[in-house]
Amino acid sequence: MRVAVLSYPMLFQTSGGLRMKVGRTVDALVRRGIEARLIDPVRERIRDFDVAHVFAAYNGNHRLVEQARSDGVPVVVSTILNPPFSRWEGMRARFLSRLVGRLTRWEVTTSYQQMIKTLDLADHLVVLGSIERRMLTDAYRVPAAKITIVHNGIGEEFFRAKPDTFLARWPVPRPFVLHTGLVGDVKNQLGLIRALKGVDVDIVLIGQAVRAARDYLDTCIAEGGSRVHYLGELPHGELIASACAACSVVAIPSRHEGMPNSILEALASDRPAVLTNNHTMDFELPADVAAQVAPDDYAAIRHAVTGFLERPPAPGRARSVVAEMSWDKVAEQLEGIYRNVRSPVVAAPPVPATAAAAS
Repeated sequence: MRVAVLSYPMLFQTSGGLRMKVGRTVDALVRRGIEARLIDPVRERIRDFDVAHVFAAYNGNHRLVEQARSDGVPVVVSTILNPPFSRWEGMRARFLSRLVGRLTRWEVTTSYQQMIKTLDLADHLVVLGSIERRMLTDAYRVPAAKITIVHNGIGEEFFRAKPDTFLARWPVPRPFVLHTGLVGDVKNQLGLIRALKGVDVDIVLIGQAVRAARDYLDTCIAEGGSRVHYLGELPHGELIASACAACSVVAIPSRHEGMPNSILEALASDRPAVLTNNHTMDFELPADVAAQVAPDDYAAIRHAVTGFLERPPAPGRARSVVAEMSWDKVAEQLEGIYRNVRSPVVAAPPVPATAAAAS
């Protein structure tokens, strides 16, 4: 089976969870013997593949889905939507989209309309959890039967992570709290720093700071002083895993998240985690290894972090919570979806009553 993997171009100009997810998914599919790869739509044709898997339902990806359907290639879309987006907000978006269309004689479309087109044309949708699925059914009016939940996986290097590699390169005072992710308000590094003012612990920030985020980063460093260490962007893999193993707590109180990969990786590295309560993860993490906080509740962030510093989980406990999550499991689930969209199971038509009687 040949699978064309696609997403919007600017995704690959930055680092982050979605870019990592695409790469890990492709690698796991290849390990299963599937000929999957990220294709270049400038030089390659979608029609030459058996299935198209498009990551993200926004940023112009509706054009990719349109082309695949025009070429007769079944399409799977990983929607990657962040909460909140309610039934009421969906109704408002539809009203405003129709208004914009009528005022411009349908020469201008909203991003909501473009997403609706992506969701309608796709043969199947993959979501990260039940919250995201509910957003699709309530706010985008997608049939539930068209949606499958496939959780993210965790790289094997996090399950065997050791602190030595990181500490040999950056001998940061311990204990320290680790925050990984793109530098900026969405990831809320500044909120973490302000929440931990006065706590006897250092904070390590790892992540890309694009030019637009430099002022935000400068504010973070000014607020934290010598207790904040910004290490820049590090390649996702062994070094990040070692950083997780070296810290005492991973704390990422983002404004919002889809599936918080870094939190799951922290647990796999056997470290407790503090995460935002605004995410699409549909399974509960035990309170003895993870704490959910509102991103602007500095007291709650401080309480959660200091609690784990004072009473860390027993060795092996955090890792045990995510022991069954892997990218190979993700690839197994996706293969089943690909095969179904290529050869959908169609129920046999009912036998007419007269024919049944004759038999």
